[in-house]
Amino acid sequence: MNQAVNDRLSKQFEELVPLEGKAESLAGEIVRAMSRIGYRFYNDGDQLGIGYGKETCNPAGRFLAANTDEAIASMVWALWGVYRKDSYEKLLDKLAEMVCDYIDDHPELREQPTPDMWDFADKHEDVDDSYEDDDDDFLFQ
Repeated sequence: MNQAVNDRLSKQFEELVPLEGKAESLAGEIVRAMSRIGYRFYNDGDQLGIGYGKETCNPAGRFLAANTDEAIASMVWALWGVYRKDSYEKLLDKLAEMVCDYIDDHPELREQPTPDMWDFADKHEDVDDSYEDDDDDFLFQ
């Protein structure tokens, strides 16, 4: 992630997100959701809408889309299912910058209560089905 954006997001995270569990404010939960998506990509390779990323990232992505503005929601949906890691990373950097700007531009979000990003999980869609492809490959060897 771009270092300047990473520094901004880290500062917002320290300020707004507790050590564990959901944030008390909408601003904090937005930062928590963005941080979740970034952490999972940079540490584990998880991506929105793909494989294990369906379980680890999709709820956070839906939360961002539902609780921010149209531009951020559009960027979340643009990231969904992007397989090329370099393309995903560029879009992810842009999304993180947009989220940081959104938090800075909307100080009232620091006082608003929030649902938990995990409330946006879909038990039918957020399932890692990538292992099914591995089984099929084994059958044809």
